[in-house]
Amino acid sequence: MLDVVKLEMREPVRVDPDRLVELCVSLGEATAEAMITSTMEDLANGIVEVEDAYLRGEVELLAQKANLLVETANKIGMTTFARVAEDVASCGRNREGVPLAATLFRLRRIADRSLSAVWDMQDLPG
Repeated sequence: MLDVVKLEMREPVRVDPDRLVELCVSLGEATAEAMITSTMEDLANGIVEVEDAYLRGEVELLAQKANLLVETANKIGMTTFARVAEDVASCGRNREGVPLAATLFRLRRIADRSLSAVWDMQDLPG
């Protein structure tokens, strides 16, 4: 009998805490928190737009939307998210079907974990 092993797709996410501190210092805590919250909503909506473009087969639009995700994620220090979004954009631009599907799925996993990490960092005292 063969053993079946289930691979768990889990990788660490990197959020730059210095970027979040920088935002708090430059904008003030309340303004920074509002900006971070708004940016996270933009990222969540952006992923939906990328996925919708993928489902419609609009890879050029998908690449454009993924590039916007890169810029947006970098604003609040979501470095892993930005890197994976860039990979999605690259696969879209190069019309690499299977890698695009896999990388898009990876982006969804990373997005969920990255957004949670930023929320957790916002809840820290200080």
